[in-house]
Amino acid sequence: MPKGLIVTTKQKYETEIAKRTMEACEQISIEMGAEVHDDLIQKLTVFTLNIDRLERSIGNPPEAESLIMKMRNDFQEMVSSVRSISRKLMPVSMEGEKFTRSIELLCENLELPSQGLIHFSSSGHEIDLSVVTRRYLYRILQELIHNAFKNSSAWHVWVKLIWTDDQLLLEVEDDGTAFSNMQEQITRLESKYNTLKMRSQAINAVLSYHQGKKGLLARVKYKI
Repeated sequence: MPKGLIVTTKQKYETEIAKRTMEACEQISIEMGAEVHDDLIQKLTVFTLNIDRLERSIGNPPEAESLIMKMRNDFQEMVSSVRSISRKLMPVSMEGEKFTRSIELLCENLELPSQGLIHFSSSGHEIDLSVVTRRYLYRILQELIHNAFKNSSAWHVWVKLIWTDDQLLLEVEDDGTAFSNMQEQITRLESKYNTLKMRSQAINAVLSYHQGKKGLLARVKYKI
């Protein structure tokens, strides 16, 4: 068999494996998100009933008021927990939402002022993408942003969407200082075959890493 044909066959095989693996991972994430979400919702419902019972059955001594206030605070913490877990396991609903807007919402949801800021920008005219492509690109950006804060010790992350007639370019750049030798880090990232690479491969997108103006720059090119 000619060498070129062997390479092409291998690439097709790897792409198919990547697609099947990522489809399975996505389904597991959705199911986990739904299960955790339902469990916490049940706890929240019981908690609310307890508050109502306490308010109806007890008068207004300082101890009771203090307890009610504490329970209300706990309730808010549980609500925040639901939102946080849901964001991590299930993408922001994209039904009726433009892809650009869904990424803007992702950036807003992932931003924590005490840990870092995310700066989002988009240029060009958005072109419709398939549901699978939208979901995988969303997951890729989600992971790149997470990695920027976790691994690069970044305080700022810049997310860009650049639309052209035949391509969507996504960029995630950080101002992290965790890597003393950027080129070594880029080489290490390029050699990894992880979920980022697999999701990219599953939709025939190209993921690459570069030395940015401020830190590490990740680029994802998707041919439309």
